Amino acid sequence: MTDPVLLAVSRAIAETAWTNVPMAEWAARADVPLADLQARFPTKLAILLAWNKAADTMMLTDLSADEQEGPIRDRLFALLMRRIDALQPGRDALALLPDPRRGAPHLLVAVAPHLLPSMVWTLEAAGLATGGMLDLLRAKALGITYGLTLRAFVADPNPDLSDTMKALDQALKRLQGWPFALPREASPTAPEAAATPSNGL
Repeated sequence: MTDPVLLAVSRAIAETAWTNVPMAEWAARADVPLADLQARFPTKLAILLAWNKAADTMMLTDLSADEQEGPIRDRLFALLMRRIDALQPGRDALALLPDPRRGAPHLLVAVAPHLLPSMVWTLEAAGLATGGMLDLLRAKALGITYGLTLRAFVADPNPDLSDTMKALDQALKRLQGWPFALPREASPTAPEAAATPSNGL
């Protein structure tokens, strides 16, 4: 993620807090003209939405075969970790959000509906979208998985994000057990059975 204004403002938030801090102070700490800050981020929610958009962009850019083919869980794991990687530069600011003293839990509630389209695009990138209502049901289920992973991410002390990856893997395993949450994996056809014609016996 290379947006210098978003990065600078996020560092200012991490140094201060989300609540009871005027945005003008963030602008001063970030060395960003107040008019530029207002043009880019007219509200505090807009800062979170910018991070979500950055995660969408990183997830969908230069997709590899691993993210579009192979087992469904592997595809979703790779794509959601792309999203997480995009958030790493802002993790200190994002980690404050649930804190009732320095964070802003109400912003988490406000941003939640905006994650649904992002999860639909995750299904699109994984080749799992249907183009119908089923996508919304699956996106909601995938959003729960992503939310659980974010909780692990902001608390993960490991540079390699091993706790985050473990949490995501476990959440995806649970997701596969939910009705309609994900398509069923295709069962491979045995080559012998497919090649041998039936003789009626």
